[in-house]
Amino acid sequence: MPLDTFVDEPALRMEIVGNPHEIPKVQAEVQREIDRAEKTPMTLSSIERFAFYERAKKAYCVIQTGERRFYGCFIFKKGVVPPK
Repeated sequence: MPLDTFVDEPALRMEIVGNPHEIPKVQAEVQREIDRAEKTPMTLSSIERFAFYERAKKAYCVIQTGERRFYGCFIFKKGVVPPK
């Protein structure tokens, strides 16, 4: 699933309460996967916890995984899937 390249923040991570600039391991792993999949570095932007919840309420779809680490919450905006 490509990320949207026509928006400023196609990938968002939930900020850590009280330490918004800290990047936990789970978020660093997702950043590496984004860069690998997109074949170029793409910023995983941050969003405050309660703003994240409000934005997630408007999501097209929510995917629940078995991830149990704290702050393993992300919002992605899908881009255009090109023809082969």
